[in-house]
Amino acid sequence: MYAGEQIKTFIPQREPILMVDKLFQVSDSDVETGLTIADNNIFVDGNMFCEPGIIEHIAQSSAVFAGYNDWINKRPISLGYIGEIKKFNLEFLPKIGDNLVSYLSVVSQALNITLMNATTKVDDKIVATCKIKIFMDKK
Repeated sequence: MYAGEQIKTFIPQREPILMVDKLFQVSDSDVETGLTIADNNIFVDGNMFCEPGIIEHIAQSSAVFAGYNDWINKRPISLGYIGEIKKFNLEFLPKIGDNLVSYLSVVSQALNITLMNATTKVDDKIVATCKIKIFMDKK
C-alpha cells in the first residue's frame, strides 16, 4: 500500500529512529507493516537487529495503525506513547537484510487507549510476539 517516504504521512518518527518502511494493509481493527533491516540501522549490533529495535518496530506499527486511521478520517495525526508491553516473547534476533513483517490486531479500545496483539515474523518464522498498550494524545 505505502512504502518509504509515504510512511511519514502517518507517524511523526524520522530517521534515524524510523522503524517502519512499509504499510501492507490496515483496517479498523488491524495493521500489517514491514521493515527491511539496513546495516546502518541504529539498533543493529554486529549483524543482528537487537530487541529494542523489534519493540520500537512494533510500537511504530501501532502508531501507523492509529495515524492511518486518523489520516483516512481527516483528523490530525495523534502522538502515541507506549503505555505497556506485556508477554514479550523473543524467538530469535533477525539480521541485516531480513524483512520484518508485523501484524497487530486490536484486542480492546477505551477512550484514548488501545491494546493490541502483535506478531513479528521473518519469512513466516516468528521473531517476537507481545501485547502492546498505546495511549494516543488526542489534543
